[in-house]
Amino acid sequence: MLTPTIRRASSLDWTAIAGICADTGRQGQPVADDEREAFGEHWIGPYRELRPDWTWVAVVDNKVIGYLTACPDTLAFEKERRRLLQPQPDSREFFPPMVRMKLWTEHPAHVHMNVSADYRGFGTGATLLRTVFGELKKAGVPSAHLICGPSAAPFWERMAFRTEAIVEVAPGLKLRAMTRPVD
Repeated sequence: MLTPTIRRASSLDWTAIAGICADTGRQGQPVADDEREAFGEHWIGPYRELRPDWTWVAVVDNKVIGYLTACPDTLAFEKERRRLLQPQPDSREFFPPMVRMKLWTEHPAHVHMNVSADYRGFGTGATLLRTVFGELKKAGVPSAHLICGPSAAPFWERMAFRTEAIVEVAPGLKLRAMTRPVD
């Protein structure tokens, strides 16, 4: 059985994190080669710049095989991101304002995770999530949310996340806002 080491990300890990993000960014599949850099920067850059201390990596044989970025206060993060970084759309913006407000106030933390395809199914994601939820609990955060596509929803349901809302963002593509108490 594969047992990764989980640790906080270091400055040397961000290239690998962005690579895994691009390798898994299209419903678990790689994004197009010409989109990789921009895709990784869009989804990972804000965490690297604003909350690097809330990113953990899973490592096997000195290779980063997965990551989880988190933020204990999404509303503050979004305000800071929009003020300091070039404003970019966020997947929460697809949801109605009442859903976004509920996510920000009742489930203030958020998580974003990807694991390399060759290392899925060994408990890496669950281990990353346990680690981060332990840190969120220490920080006094009551609940967390995430936004995911249909292929990831079964994993998050196994991790005790529940669907709050579903929106269709393109024909046949639905995003879910999912939540879970930090316990």
